[in-house]
Amino acid sequence: MHGNDIIVAIEEERISRVKYGLGNGFQNPIRGAIQYCLDYAGIGLDDIHSVVSSDLLPHRVRSMFAADQLTLYPHHLSHAASAWLLTSPGEEGGVIVYDGLGSVAEHPGPDMRAKRETFTFYAVSSLGDFTRVGGTYGEGFVEHTMFPMGYTNSVGQIYEIVNAAVGFAGLESGKTMGLAGWGSPQYLDEFAKHARIGDSLDSLFQFSPFDGFLEELQAIKDRDGDTFATHADLAATVQTILERVLLRGYELLRDEAPTGTLAIAGGCGLNTVANGVLAARAAADGRRVLIPPHSGDAGLSFGALYLFAKERDAEVQVTFRGKAVDDRVARPSKTYAADAARAEVRMFYPDLLVEPSLMSPEQLAARLADGEIIAVFEGSSEFGPRALGGRSILADPRKSMVRERINRQIKYREPFRPIAPLILDSEFSDYFEPSSAADPFMLKVAQATELCKASAPAVVHIDGGSRVQTVPSEGDSFLTRTLREFFAITGVPILVNTSFNRRGEPIVETPLQALRALHEMPLDGLWLEGQFVTRVPSHFPPAVR
Repeated sequence: MHGNDIIVAIEEERISRVKYGLGNGFQNPIRGAIQYCLDYAGIGLDDIHSVVSSDLLPHRVRSMFAADQLTLYPHHLSHAASAWLLTSPGEEGGVIVYDGLGSVAEHPGPDMRAKRETFTFYAVSSLGDFTRVGGTYGEGFVEHTMFPMGYTNSVGQIYEIVNAAVGFAGLESGKTMGLAGWGSPQYLDEFAKHARIGDSLDSLFQFSPFDGFLEELQAIKDRDGDTFATHADLAATVQTILERVLLRGYELLRDEAPTGTLAIAGGCGLNTVANGVLAARAAADGRRVLIPPHSGDAGLSFGALYLFAKERDAEVQVTFRGKAVDDRVARPSKTYAADAARAEVRMFYPDLLVEPSLMSPEQLAARLADGEIIAVFEGSSEFGPRALGGRSILADPRKSMVRERINRQIKYREPFRPIAPLILDSEFSDYFEPSSAADPFMLKVAQATELCKASAPAVVHIDGGSRVQTVPSEGDSFLTRTLREFFAITGVPILVNTSFNRRGEPIVETPLQALRALHEMPLDGLWLEGQFVTRVPSHFPPAVR
């Protein structure tokens, strides 16, 4: 941020190419991202005046800076501010922050138990002032590294435990959310022995992983079988609990916060199914629900910048690249020159080459309508886990087998996972409901109408839901033009949209990464900054004489 203007952001994983930015304990986990931002601004580390972050910033990062350079804010407050950054001046309302764990409220004593934030609730004034009106804490054992081994009263923790029980790796709870659609919450009675929804903001969720919950999960699998059906029912059960906790938190906050915007932040804010349920409930009270695209820990940086600016001048308005913060902040990385991208294509000849017959979004739409599955590299990349058209794979949604081809043959991922729709915002109500689930960041699940199920089955999950991204109908953007033309050709204003990445890798960031992915994935082509790169078949049919 320069002055009060945010100018660039990037997630470490896009630089390191290690998913979630995970690394060895001795490594600086954000060194690549720091250098990327400095290079974009054309400055060096010595030109930085202040460094701001959540108070969970690792000590191996803090050691890079002088103590008087650092300003650290509570973890959940940083999350809350990252969401409020997207509101307009004068808005008021409330924020719910929930995740696995937040700031340490009480450091461990002799028994090595620490107290941590699990839920925090804020009322926000028209001046952007945050007032904490309640919150729940968890407690658990820690190692000397302060890495949490298991904490109480955290819905994020119970979700991660079930995520592991059904066979997924850490930080892959999005898979559990998708799996939940295939099951039903058969195990609520068993879970109720260990997890309870409370009656106040300070005791919203009581859960302990230390009282036999793990043994309960194993007993369920031993009794009912360690099968897909059992896993789906376990996923549906924990998903139902998360939704009920969130709705109860909203009901308790409703009378404590001004009527207006309700923002959700924290890692659990990426649970799009729960967000859709909450948005419909809040709409009945006349409240809109706002979830930022950077709801997870990536957003801590934006939140800390917002708090730092407000601390210096309470009336200041934080901007993004000289303009009011709006949907553009979802794609805050640098752009790459088309000429440089074109030069890199030559590195992959004769396997890849530029096809000059496709040079416009309208021509791209025609290829998609013909059934091709095409990756897109256009402008800045996304900030957060959702591909929003900058680094996406697009396809025709009119046949269910498109979803199967993408999951099984292109991305090599679990076939039960849903893929998302892009839709012109003017057409949303014909294909999805309720209107409260319309979202430009793909963070609320809507229900597909009968028209959608019949005309775009590839984007409808087994439970009838869809994680929709709306695109403005007006304007001359790449996505708008592509969707308009696809609508004109097919009569369907929807495209399949999934992230452009190989299995086990983060979303691509650079043209070179995009070309490498195209080289190894069975895609039909790549839109690369206004040019179309295609795969050259290894064998051509005999010439017709």
